[in-house]
Amino acid sequence: MFVPLTRREMDTKNTTKEKTMRKHNIFAASVLTAALAILTPAAHAATTVEVLGSGSSAMWQTAAIAAWKDLAGSGAQHYTIKGTTGCTTLPNCAQLHDSRSTNIAPEGGNLWVVWNSAQTEVWAYLSVDSVVGNRAYFAQPHAQLQIDPAAESGDAGNLISSSLWGADAASIPSAVYAALNNHVVTAAFTDIRPEDAKFAQSRAVSTLNTSNYSGLGYGTGPNTLIGTSVESAFSSAKANPVDFNISGDDPFNTSDPIPAWTTISVGASPIVFLINRTNSAGLGRTSGAFTNITDAQAQKIFSGTECDTNALGGSGTDVAINPVQREPISGTMNTTEFTVFRISSAPNNSQEANVGQPTIGTSSNPLDKTCLAGGGTRRRAIGTGEMINTGVLTTKDAIGYAFFSYGNVSKIAGTSSYGYLKLDGEDPIFSSYSNGDLPTCTAPCPVSPGTSFPNLRSGKYRAWSVLRVATDASGTNYSTASALVSAIQANINGTVPDFVPFKAVGSDPGLKYYRSHYTQSGVAPNNGLSGEKESGGDMGGCIEPVGPAPGVLNCHQ
Repeated sequence: MFVPLTRREMDTKNTTKEKTMRKHNIFAASVLTAALAILTPAAHAATTVEVLGSGSSAMWQTAAIAAWKDLAGSGAQHYTIKGTTGCTTLPNCAQLHDSRSTNIAPEGGNLWVVWNSAQTEVWAYLSVDSVVGNRAYFAQPHAQLQIDPAAESGDAGNLISSSLWGADAASIPSAVYAALNNHVVTAAFTDIRPEDAKFAQSRAVSTLNTSNYSGLGYGTGPNTLIGTSVESAFSSAKANPVDFNISGDDPFNTSDPIPAWTTISVGASPIVFLINRTNSAGLGRTSGAFTNITDAQAQKIFSGTECDTNALGGSGTDVAINPVQREPISGTMNTTEFTVFRISSAPNNSQEANVGQPTIGTSSNPLDKTCLAGGGTRRRAIGTGEMINTGVLTTKDAIGYAFFSYGNVSKIAGTSSYGYLKLDGEDPIFSSYSNGDLPTCTAPCPVSPGTSFPNLRSGKYRAWSVLRVATDASGTNYSTASALVSAIQANINGTVPDFVPFKAVGSDPGLKYYRSHYTQSGVAPNNGLSGEKESGGDMGGCIEPVGPAPGVLNCHQ
């Protein structure tokens, strides 16, 4: 408010009276400025983005609580944004913008934002898929977060339970919005290694190979820059295969090298097979209830070879069942593909069998096909939310899969109308199988350290992956991401125990098994357990003990 006055004085005649007035004004302005600096430091201090992550939904909630509770300090606030409703200038209220080509579509997702009381530090995380999260981080230049202006002051999303961190703030402060909007992604939150994410992208856009499914036909070859969009059978959602590199130069900007990077292991999360039990004559039957799925049964059903209760080992009247599967650039899909479908005893198997050449507008894209036998229909879901909250929730006798988290399954948990299956006789969640109902969590829902997911911890249950954060190999981004990971691990058992912490935390021994690593995307393997940089692929790798005990406990790859 004093700047116009000072400028006016500078243009006024230099009289003795005016000199005296100027001295008084400068003194008054100095006193007021000092007072305002004490009362509202956020208005005068720069706002620093500590972490801007994108990727897997498996860590989205736990990362939010960790940033708010352990990093942002007393008086921290938060805000969440979802979807497209109410956006004024962008197709999504929060989205990733990949500037490497105008033909790359934006990627929308759920966003949380946490800031400290002084509004000088901010953390944020956009939930997209793991491969998209990796692409956003590895792209040169990195993808940017865009937030629709209406979302800055619109209705708070309250996408995370208030019992964990209270209600969202009424709006995003202007200083926080200005710092965050158009900021580049600093870390990828991923449920598969970057080498595996690059492999998934290349496989998806390679020419369709129906002999061994080394290529899935969403492009013209492994170096396709922008592939054919993978469409949803349930909505207008799309997954967009877009190329990225993890070494060498960027595939779009070939003079821009990929900087040194590393991964930080967070924890291990299981894949669970989910069923819709609303039909008492189908998957909901109580006599001869469906409790288990084997590799062979899963392959038969999800490849569309036979989609009925007989294929799932049922007896009695045969009823059609409806498999729902994920897009081939999904981390969830690839973890399931290489731990259940495409294994050492059946290396050419794939849930993508019998899809056909994926041309948009056909039953192959979006995948919406009657199975070869059994009468059921295979459909494609884009994203975990659509898989569970639409595919499994609304489709009678549906069977699907997802990484387990209490948030992911909340819409179908706590009721006998839906359930989960054992895989090859092993329970993914509890030590032993009861009625197959999915557990609920009224957050917080703590567990005793070392007790969550006992069959994953023991190595018996094999469909799982280590959740990781990919970020710069050193410097500020590495330090801030490491601090967030440590906070996530410290909180996981006490808030919502969605996964097994990777390392020992307090009295929790952490994960005692790892997946063997192998050369993937041209990168040689190293499991990183001896202090070297972790490298190579590990999805579907053999399950081996971390300690000195020799031998392999569970190896299907």
